Amino acid sequence: MTKKFLSFSLILFSAFLLTGCSVKNLPPISVSPTPTIISESNNKINYPCIKGKTAFDSLSESGNKMEFQQSSLGKMITSINGIPQGDGKYWQYSIDNKYAEVGADAYQCQGGEIITWELK
Repeated sequence: MTKKFLSFSLILFSAFLLTGCSVKNLPPISVSPTPTIISESNNKINYPCIKGKTAFDSLSESGNKMEFQQSSLGKMITSINGIPQGDGKYWQYSIDNKYAEVGADAYQCQGGEIITWELK
């Protein structure tokens, strides 16, 4: 009688575990990739540009604190991580080591480029 009870209990417990662990059809979660900072120093920061985003958006989403001013030419970065421009130096960005020809909010990332901001 005890063996039958234990066997029945084991089967019932196993069935309970299996039904509790079934996979449910949940809607997919969309996650935006966050750029990883490749290197950072006081006057320079590098990170990969996210496909479909602007260089400005990628900087914003990289977790860096930044300040900017809106101008007729677009958004101008005035400070990154508390380091302001000034004394004739400005935050400039390049794409794969080539200086950009458009504002950071106008450059659309193709994916895989390395964006570099330098205070020069």
